[in-house]
Amino acid sequence: MKATIVVIRILLLLMFATAILQSQTIALRGSSAIELDLGLWNNANAGQQINSAGVKQEAKASGSLGGLTYCYWMRENMAITVAGSLLSSEASSTIITYPITVRQNANALFSFLVGLRYFIPEPEPEDMIRPYLSIGVGSFMGFEASNSLLVQSAHSESTFGGRVGVGLDAYLGKSIKLGVNAGYNGMSDFRTAVGARSNFNGFDLSVGIAFLFGGQR
Repeated sequence: MKATIVVIRILLLLMFATAILQSQTIALRGSSAIELDLGLWNNANAGQQINSAGVKQEAKASGSLGGLTYCYWMRENMAITVAGSLLSSEASSTIITYPITVRQNANALFSFLVGLRYFIPEPEPEDMIRPYLSIGVGSFMGFEASNSLLVQSAHSESTFGGRVGVGLDAYLGKSIKLGVNAGYNGMSDFRTAVGARSNFNGFDLSVGIAFLFGGQR
């Protein structure tokens, strides 16, 4: 519910901002953009448990946490994308008093996807708000490391997957754009679990700001 309210507020802000700039025009064919995204639909928590056996400290974050995307417009209604994102991160530390044991664990999930954005309907030069469909395929990479008093271990694995989504770009002039993007990540299972999970399929929601350069804008 909170995520929905945030998205509505963002959309209203984008509509207000672009209404001020309706007199401008923009052509994106041949242009590039570097986009910084911040995840909205995620679950983060931290805590500490103390009992007779010992102490456990834990910090977790899952969902779309953020990422960086490069876009290149082949045509006015189509852009190639290369995106890297952090989808999950977790760290924990456990101290057991008897027998004395110290365990530390950390894991993270990243995605690296190459894809397309298809803008609908066909944008006109005066359109400062442009909705799109997106698709990407590539690698999802899991990393995990743990250590105790006597044992250290590390594990990394990648698996194939993809993402489909929808988004909306709002252009604040010819060099800056804001956007909101929602999608679904799907991947094959890891052979060895990363943290407690062998699969991280799920939805994501993010907002972003991008800086445009090149082309004949």
